[in-house]
Amino acid sequence: MKIPSAQYWFGMSVIAVGLLSGCNMTLVDSIPALPEDQHAPVVAVISFENRAGSQGQWKLGDGMADLLVSELVQSRNFVVVEREHFERLTSEIHRQQSSFFRHEGKAPVGNMKNAQYLIRGVVNDFSQTGGGGFSISFLRYLALLGRGYTARVSLTLTLVDVETGQIISAVQSTGLVRTREAYAKAKYDGVSFGGDIFFQTPLGQATSRAIYGGVKQISREMPANPWRPMVSCLRNNVILINGGKDRGFRVGSKYVARGPAEPVTDPATGDVLTYVPGHKIGTIQIVQVDDKVAFAKPLEGGPFDRGQWLKKASPDVRGP
Repeated sequence: MKIPSAQYWFGMSVIAVGLLSGCNMTLVDSIPALPEDQHAPVVAVISFENRAGSQGQWKLGDGMADLLVSELVQSRNFVVVEREHFERLTSEIHRQQSSFFRHEGKAPVGNMKNAQYLIRGVVNDFSQTGGGGFSISFLRYLALLGRGYTARVSLTLTLVDVETGQIISAVQSTGLVRTREAYAKAKYDGVSFGGDIFFQTPLGQATSRAIYGGVKQISREMPANPWRPMVSCLRNNVILINGGKDRGFRVGSKYVARGPAEPVTDPATGDVLTYVPGHKIGTIQIVQVDDKVAFAKPLEGGPFDRGQWLKKASPDVRGP
């Protein structure tokens, strides 16, 4: 039997150190961008429940919720609204309505976004253990590296439809980081949860992977929220549409306007099966296109009003 050379074992040692260190590893499996023909869903995150039995120096419930909010925002697939500190927001808005404050710059009442979905979470595991073996066979030859340690963070994220109260999905995400170095409890003393130093530790990196994996799964499970061309408003007989160059509108294109969509429901359960557009209102033609809004003039029919659906007209639709 041929004995591997010293160069071979040196190379294997370098690879093993990288596998065991678990540090500075990049998450290359990125979250797919939201399709251009969909609206970003509006979500709110509530504090996590900590079932990991790890109390320690960190408030895992609030901390995990904050990290999830940050990852959701960075993904750009969601509109995230504040709920954990909602009372502070409403108190500030009410305060600004007082006569003690100037009129300029006041936050108007009634403009807060409504959350379509709530995301609640549970921390199932937040631990670091030692002595675990590794599945890669050549590591057993590298006794000098020791048996290693494993940081594990496990989360459950539940997605709830606010309108119906229905649980859309419950996903589980686990972050595992193996390291050659023992991180005793003392090494975490003085480390702030979610800070730069925290994410350099095994538990910090495992947390990052668990949060990232959870957001990726939530992105896949989130119901589609398709964008539709609609009448936004009328100004001096000019029809404004809820899209412009960003939605592919072009000067000269004609659209048929229909009344607001009507839900079709299952008579047994009451569940909405689909939406159908209302009766035909008339035809309009695009006369100007800006970045995020298009302007149109009526060709026939009416009256036109906010919320009417638009569908691109066939070439034989009557025009000027």
